[in-house]
Amino acid sequence: MLKMKIVFGLLFSFFLFSCEEKISKNDLEEYKSMMDIRLGHLGNAIIMQGRLLDSFNLSNERADEDHFKEAEELVKSNLESFGRSDELRNLKIPNSRKLREIHNSLIEASELLISAGNALEDNAWLGGSVSFAERNLDTARVAFQKAVKVVYAIEDGKEIKPEMEYEEYEVGDKPEKFQFKK
Repeated sequence: MLKMKIVFGLLFSFFLFSCEEKISKNDLEEYKSMMDIRLGHLGNAIIMQGRLLDSFNLSNERADEDHFKEAEELVKSNLESFGRSDELRNLKIPNSRKLREIHNSLIEASELLISAGNALEDNAWLGGSVSFAERNLDTARVAFQKAVKVVYAIEDGKEIKPEMEYEEYEVGDKPEKFQFKK
């Protein structure tokens, strides 16, 4: 009898933990109403940061141009409008574990964008690599897209483009596509 209760308890526990938590429609609507405009600001920051990195990669001299600096300030402004991490962590969001995970991933995305912006700014002056900024931006983009798909219940059947996996090279190594035949 005791063995049967233990087995039943284990099966029941497994069932509870294996079921994916659904977010109630009311909780989702409440979260959307609270975060809708903020998510727009975060999305804008991601897009603009990506364009800044693309521009920098085409020509790092652009980092000294006024419009590049203005764009950096716009990214910072959008991130400020999204909210500071401490402020976002204290928001009263609906009591749902899955919604809390999404919310935390959005906070992490904004923190990654701040790091990416700082890395781009530092490397623009020093002339170094921006791979750290690119990696942070890509991670933030994936987290943002996943969150938006859940929050806005987007079921378009499209997969989110995975994070880029950049190959690391030793100093002096050249990628195969840049090896020229003699």
